[in-house]
Amino acid sequence: MDCAKAYRYICDNLDEKLDSPRCRQIRQHLNDCPECRAYLASIKTTIALFQAAPQPRVPAGTHQKLMRVLKREIPDPVVHPRRKPARHRT
Repeated sequence: MDCAKAYRYICDNLDEKLDSPRCRQIRQHLNDCPECRAYLASIKTTIALFQAAPQPRVPAGTHQKLMRVLKREIPDPVVHPRRKPARHRT
């Protein structure tokens, strides 16, 4: 595995203890590549700092106001009725 592939998949497999071929390849690459180990360490540090940061206090009612604005501004997705599968003649 090269660094580009490791960068692509590191976040998907962050701290996973899976024994999939991809996870084994990532772990092997990390054992051999100090740059990717540093990248992984920086991601873990960023996550830890984010989780340790205090949660902002949102004034009462703000969530409801935000949801009303979003509902007004973002249209509901169009749901298409399901078609009946075509029957095959034998």
